[in-house]
Amino acid sequence: MTRSENLRRVENSVYTELAVVFCLLVSLGFPGSLTNVVGETVGKMMEYAAFLIEIALVLFSGADTWQDVELIHLDRKYAALYLYVFFCFGLSMLVTFDRKAQIITCSRLVVTLMFVIWLQERYRLETLLELICMAQGAFVLVTILFILRYPQYAYLSTEDYTHALVGLYETKNACGTQLDFGIAAVILLLREKRRHRQAPLRWWLLLAVQIVLLLMCKATGAIITAIVTLLPIYFFRHVRLPLALVYITVNIVFLFCMLTLMPYFEDILVAMGKDATLTGRIPMWQRVIEIMTNDHTMTGYGYGMFWRDPSALLKMQTGFSMRKDPFMASLTTGAHNVVMETWLNTGLLGIGAFFMAMLFSFRNIFALSQVQYEVSATIMAFLTFNGLTERCLGGNYDYRTVAVFLAMSIACNAAGSVLRTAGMPGAAKQAAASVPIER
Repeated sequence: MTRSENLRRVENSVYTELAVVFCLLVSLGFPGSLTNVVGETVGKMMEYAAFLIEIALVLFSGADTWQDVELIHLDRKYAALYLYVFFCFGLSMLVTFDRKAQIITCSRLVVTLMFVIWLQERYRLETLLELICMAQGAFVLVTILFILRYPQYAYLSTEDYTHALVGLYETKNACGTQLDFGIAAVILLLREKRRHRQAPLRWWLLLAVQIVLLLMCKATGAIITAIVTLLPIYFFRHVRLPLALVYITVNIVFLFCMLTLMPYFEDILVAMGKDATLTGRIPMWQRVIEIMTNDHTMTGYGYGMFWRDPSALLKMQTGFSMRKDPFMASLTTGAHNVVMETWLNTGLLGIGAFFMAMLFSFRNIFALSQVQYEVSATIMAFLTFNGLTERCLGGNYDYRTVAVFLAMSIACNAAGSVLRTAGMPGAAKQAAASVPIER
């Protein structure tokens, strides 16, 4: 390889990484509330730019010439993920009220999956964590500048909280949740750096700034989520938990307890000055059950489409009194629970498909290396707790969708690699075992 060819490859690698960071930055919510200043059009343009860049990266980054481009490359070890997204695509097209919008929504889901699989196939896990933290660092920097320049948008006050930070988001919980993810990503990266006797100051600084911003959000739930997210790193790192089974069990048991047992403690909680409805979430879930048991029970209303369907939204809002619950009767969007959100969008069939894809992905938890397990377990802990009471995986192709696909694709890759090695002849297996695992 000539010197000019080598320089060209280095430049292409840098440009590719910058493109990845941009796509991850958009998935984190950028530009967010900046659209109040620069206009909604800029936000839409950035979303579509990220979408097109992801397609270009998946198709062209691994090809030296046009002849090398593979329009579709499906690896059998990711079969469960492919089947899940294409099942959602087909099911949604059968029930949606807006086929054009549904095609765009489901295409975005498919491209997100392909992009995530491409990321974890192309980069070592430490490098991928560094790219995520670079995007997070850029997001935090913009947030700080936004706070300084436009404090009227960056803070909110209500009768329940005063001057709480919302940053580039609309609510303090959403801002706090995003910071939870960023804190976990930086801690995972620092652990990897320390294994190589490295600990760059910039990542410690990013961690400290995010902790301060999280406290400024005044979001108790987000602080608890941050603590729960770090449990697999510091307390369960030597235990291989069945991540999919834990995720499914916690979600089902939580909903059962909240819907059946919480009413019995209402008088006690009210006497203690506590809200027995989880800030209106339990009545919302009860309304979701009423709607979904009457119609679209098995299929839902289309992936990411329930809250965009005027007739479906009207069904939700008419279940609440404008006088007693004006927010629920007119403004509410999002079920604030991952299982309920999935039920609304893809029905019981969609819930089953999602759980089956997760169970298959994590079928061999012992195939994961220690760093793969720590990353996957941290992601699943974050998504589990966040999905209990917040909007999560409901059709917004944000960092949480990227995160769940990343955890599942890492597990699929590890299990598939072990299966492939097990099926090799003795000499080939020994040669494969001698190759260092970098992921």
